[in-house]
Amino acid sequence: MNNNENMSRMALRRSRKKPFFKKWWFWLIIVIIVVAGVGFGLFGYINNKNDSSSNKADKTEKVEKSKSSTKKKKSTTTSSTDGITLDQFNNVALDSDNGTSWDTIKPIFGTPTSHSTSNVQGVDVDVQTWDKVANANAGASVSVGFANNHAISKTISGLKVNRSEKINIQKYSQIESDQNSSDIIKLLGEPNGYDDSSVNGTSINKLTYTSGINGESGAKIVITLTNDKVTEQTQSGVK
Repeated sequence: MNNNENMSRMALRRSRKKPFFKKWWFWLIIVIIVVAGVGFGLFGYINNKNDSSSNKADKTEKVEKSKSSTKKKKSTTTSSTDGITLDQFNNVALDSDNGTSWDTIKPIFGTPTSHSTSNVQGVDVDVQTWDKVANANAGASVSVGFANNHAISKTISGLKVNRSEKINIQKYSQIESDQNSSDIIKLLGEPNGYDDSSVNGTSINKLTYTSGINGESGAKIVITLTNDKVTEQTQSGVK
């Protein structure tokens, strides 16, 4: 066999070799690359989704905490602005020896707004005043006077009262000296303020009426009772 023939056979063999892109190993590499790319892409998507969910959960938690904090603030505000009720005021017993003590009143009424001294039926008293009163008008207040750590006087003012009919001068003229506090309230209705004291067996009560009065602006009625009997009555601007 001559050289020319050998060269022709070698050339024929070379021409019969498969191109590299038809080799199995080439496609195996392609598949590995594609799988790896999809895997990295899926991993990144899951991480981003988890981060987004985590951020959303954190934001939701912060919003819920903020709402909860707001509700607590609202609740606290509502409780603190309710004020001292008329029932709480009525439960304060007056007596120089057995009257309600300051230690009993403070946890119920809270910290006073102001403090002063006064003279009640000839006795010097420590007066504690609060400016938060339930069911009352602006400027309402409650005061309690103490002597020897016992309450001997108390006042409440500015109470809101709904009257079925107005108080006029005709009703006022029906007040008599032998009437008691129940008679007055039956005649005129509940007062807008009370001023009570009890010293050495003598109780003095003042009933003040400032709303639902037929008369001039600022019309007022004050009825004073000593040991629950009318001893004085005054009015201004009532018609």
